[in-house]
Amino acid sequence: MDKVNEKILWFIILLCALAGFVAPKIVLALRPFVTTDADVVGPNIAEIELGIFGLHEQKHPGPDEFVLVVPGIRFNYGLPWDSEIVLETVGELIDSEYVGTLGIKEKQFADTAAFYKKVWWRGGGSIPNFATETGFVFPTEKGTSGLNFEGTGIFSWYLEKLTCHLTLGGGTEKGAFEHNARGLFIYGIILDVPLPQYKRLHFVSEYSGEKVESAILDHQLLGGVVWEGPLNIDYDIAGFTGLNNESVD
Repeated sequence: MDKVNEKILWFIILLCALAGFVAPKIVLALRPFVTTDADVVGPNIAEIELGIFGLHEQKHPGPDEFVLVVPGIRFNYGLPWDSEIVLETVGELIDSEYVGTLGIKEKQFADTAAFYKKVWWRGGGSIPNFATETGFVFPTEKGTSGLNFEGTGIFSWYLEKLTCHLTLGGGTEKGAFEHNARGLFIYGIILDVPLPQYKRLHFVSEYSGEKVESAILDHQLLGGVVWEGPLNIDYDIAGFTGLNNESVD
């Protein structure tokens, strides 16, 4: 990661931290999902989603790759016209030669992005909300270069006993403005089921995937629980498993 990208990244993180103190209303949440929902926070409201700790394991023919995710940050700030700004990044500590004893070989920020999200239609019952999220992914991972573009459409059904979010979209891989850029297809579906006897506790599940042009599909299945705690803070914990050799556990 070059010095310019590093300065941009730390500026985004500082902006997220400062906004958390000066915003009129604060909502804290943790969301391990890969995809998102067709909703935004209200104008001048900040939402901070903080991934405290995560583990990824990538299988290889030789030594596995083991990644500690500390932390994951997603900052949403509400704008007029039913829209919001989204800033996000993930800190990674990587052991690329994992053989049973952890030894950190690399440190980096990954999935660093800035998006504009807007809800175009709010439904009800069987008619879903519809939103779009478009923006740029910055090359903060080691060995990457060039700015990438991503755009997704999101449908959300808020039913009495079930909430469902469907995401479909695409973008570029390895530089949107470079000659060797490849296409990227993104999809995911989230199911959220509240427990009748514990209204503040939800079961959640997600199936998501990414397919880069001429590469093998990378897809995962996630399952966990969400607890709507006091002080407008939601807590959740989830595990996920890769569904082929190219996917992360």
